[in-house]
Amino acid sequence: MSNNLSSLPDQASVVIIGGGMAGLSCAASLARQGVSDVVLLEAKTLAHAQASSFGETRMFREMYSDPVLCKLAQEANRLWREEEVHAGETLRETHGLLFYGESWDEETIEGSIPGARRVMDDQGIPYEALNAGEISARFPLKPKADFTGLFEPTAGAVRSDKVIAHWRKTAEQAGHRLVEHAPVRSLDDDGGGVLLESGQHIAADQVVVACGVWSQLLLAPLGLAPKLEVWPMLWAHYTVDPALADRYPQWFCFQKERGDDGGLYYGFPVLSTTSDGRPRIKAGIDWAPKELRVKEPNAMCSEPPARLVELLDHFLFNNVSGIQERVETVISPYSMTSDVNFVLDRLSPKLSLFCGGSGQSFKFAPLIGDSLARLARGESPAVDISCWNHKRSAVCA
Repeated sequence: MSNNLSSLPDQASVVIIGGGMAGLSCAASLARQGVSDVVLLEAKTLAHAQASSFGETRMFREMYSDPVLCKLAQEANRLWREEEVHAGETLRETHGLLFYGESWDEETIEGSIPGARRVMDDQGIPYEALNAGEISARFPLKPKADFTGLFEPTAGAVRSDKVIAHWRKTAEQAGHRLVEHAPVRSLDDDGGGVLLESGQHIAADQVVVACGVWSQLLLAPLGLAPKLEVWPMLWAHYTVDPALADRYPQWFCFQKERGDDGGLYYGFPVLSTTSDGRPRIKAGIDWAPKELRVKEPNAMCSEPPARLVELLDHFLFNNVSGIQERVETVISPYSMTSDVNFVLDRLSPKLSLFCGGSGQSFKFAPLIGDSLARLARGESPAVDISCWNHKRSAVCA
């Protein structure tokens, strides 16, 4: 990896803008496909704390209400298994996932319990149906009496920090230039080159824009920016009772919106400890109040809003047993489309894009990287990802 802008080439086969999940998975895929003349430009540092790829863990699952996403998740899991072979180590932890809460037949940004059950039945995805008593007997959770649940035993967590390190190593071993602190000012009109803030220009056979919420700033001058909102999403680490540490599930709780409480919460099992050895869980809110959603990425709030922190604390301390204290609080930006689906497509002969990760994209990372790499090589993605095309009404400006 380099911070030396003076040694950048004037030309490259592929320039990737963005050093998070999408950019690094694309670089690693290109490396495995034999493409070595690649420059990846990151405005800050790889997978930095102000972007969506920061953190230790992400969920993976096949429990979806959308049958197309369920099939794509199955393909992504197949590619994850290949990724682990390439890495020579386990990159995921399989411990299951619990959907639980109110069951109403209306989709949220994470789907619904009835919808997920229908799709898993149709596609043969294994699960257990649980009632409130069975949930509370099995896990240190406090479900209301009318709550129901679905447990997908083959789901789990991606160790995103390990994955980022693996992709970086793969790309660097192939000779890719991964350059931090290299913000891009603009794209060439035909998409076939980039101008850095430093004044340097790199011509490219192909450019891949994969800088998340900041993609809009580069694409708007070309009239190619999809319609997106930026949502500030809150998550935190909480220490827990060591006696319960091995019983916490990975979970998602569905509740209807009530007042300023959006009702959607999620959490992980104990996968790490504090610096002094106390077990901790990660938990978060899966909505953002309308007044905090913005169009301009740099306008997003940078500090955790006090009311959201209060709501997350209230949910954890009242619905999960053994919670001790909140020890870290983080705001991450989600780039959201109105249909809560990604944008992954070729925008012009020399320009491809991934954005609109909606907080769900890391589980699809090997598929996203492979698809972007194929587009950069002039090929079509290996599977049908037309649901992510940039011309659909939900994102077409």
